[in-house]
Amino acid sequence: MLLISAVKLLVLGFSTITLAGGAIGTAILFSGYTLAAARNPDEAETLFNTTLMGFALVETFIFMSFLVAGVAFLAA
Repeated sequence: MLLISAVKLLVLGFSTITLAGGAIGTAILFSGYTLAAARNPDEAETLFNTTLMGFALVETFIFMSFLVAGVAFLAA
């Protein structure tokens, strides 16, 4: 029983790694947008829409990892 509790805590701990990856990915994404908009201000709106789609993709992976961690936590 103690082993199962330890594994559950490890699964929840490893799911927080995706938070760090999401934060780094979001920072890289928006810094790239800032540089691109500074170099080409005419395309800033198109670039912003593309950046938001990339941000949504990053957040989707984070939410999916929480879903998998929750299922793994409840399954055992």
